[in-house]
Amino acid sequence: MKHALAARLPDQLASRLERAILAGEHRPGERLPPERDWAMRLGVSRAALREALGQLAERGLVLRRHGAGTFVSDQPDARRADAWTQLLQRQPLMQADLLEFRDMLEARCAELAAERADAADLKRLAACHDAVATAYAGRDRPAQVRADVAFHRAIADATRNPVFSYLVATLLALLHEHVHISIADLAPDSAEAHALAAQHEALWRRIEARDPAGAAQAARRHIDFVRQRWQRACGGELPA
Repeated sequence: MKHALAARLPDQLASRLERAILAGEHRPGERLPPERDWAMRLGVSRAALREALGQLAERGLVLRRHGAGTFVSDQPDARRADAWTQLLQRQPLMQADLLEFRDMLEARCAELAAERADAADLKRLAACHDAVATAYAGRDRPAQVRADVAFHRAIADATRNPVFSYLVATLLALLHEHVHISIADLAPDSAEAHALAAQHEALWRRIEARDPAGAAQAARRHIDFVRQRWQRACGGELPA
């Protein structure tokens, strides 16, 4: 019996660490403590911790860098989005379906973030918003996409609900492709570029002001703007 319990310890530990990561206790890109110190702190053997971290690495939740340590992945389980990303590239009209889903998901994320974000969340959101404003003021399209996606990911994390956070993180590759397509024809320093920056500003300010209804409304206005741009690019109305 003792041996059976010991054999299950890495699995139990992996589940415990996974919940902590998904709950935002360890942030994307964060370097985790050294194995020896962390094992002592958790009251487990170093071998059990190493095996648990190996399981998380296989799931894409952490990255193990030789000589540098173990880090929380910026794109946990992004591999699951690969098939959807390829489908989106082959079937552009699926943009309408994704926008419909984003409207529901992001409005609720914004609403919950306005209610629940703690000081660390607000600090991260402020930094992400600044990055978005800087990116849209320039001409670097990849930088605009990265900043845009990171901002929406930070909002999801600020909901303090690991399901929202995990869902957005899992779909990060898909969202990245969607944003890239959405702004592919965006002219630098154009009225539309300024409008997008203003929408992100409004969304951030409503969350900062602890205004759930206003945050949800700002999120929906942003998605409506993206939808209208996509409809014009398609030369007509998208399917409802």
